[in-house]
Amino acid sequence: MTLDSLARGQSRKIVDICGSGDFRQRLATLGILRGQVIQLSAVSPWGNPKVYQLGRQKICLRNEEAVCIQVADND
Repeated sequence: MTLDSLARGQSRKIVDICGSGDFRQRLATLGILRGQVIQLSAVSPWGNPKVYQLGRQKICLRNEEAVCIQVADND
């Protein structure tokens, strides 16, 4: 399951991040790391971008970026 498929209010643990080294470094700088719990907190009227909450911090990501972040599937 990828981060872009979360429904508003859902939270999941980050299990993997794919993409180029520069992209992964940028996400790490923002605090998006494996093992962190991230929650979808808001969606723009057009569905892209979306706002995610990571602890007390809110981060806006485009769907093209969120699809590179694998999250745990809590079935």
